[in-house]
Amino acid sequence: MSEERKKALKLLAFWLFGTVVIVFAAITAYITIIAGGNVGTAVSQSWPIWGITALAAIIIFVGYYLYAQRKG
Repeated sequence: MSEERKKALKLLAFWLFGTVVIVFAAITAYITIIAGGNVGTAVSQSWPIWGITALAAIIIFVGYYLYAQRKG
């Protein structure tokens, strides 16, 4: 894999991780404010949303990694 593709892979990982963190924080805060519960309740109610986001980020990362390996 070329050096340019390695940099792109690291940048993609950074952005995907940041997206997952932002979605986790935003959804948890939103549910906490709306439901008026504690953080534990919000996390238990919001795990499908940020779980799907994390899974999508992993799939995108692995897909790009395999694409970059194939392209050389």
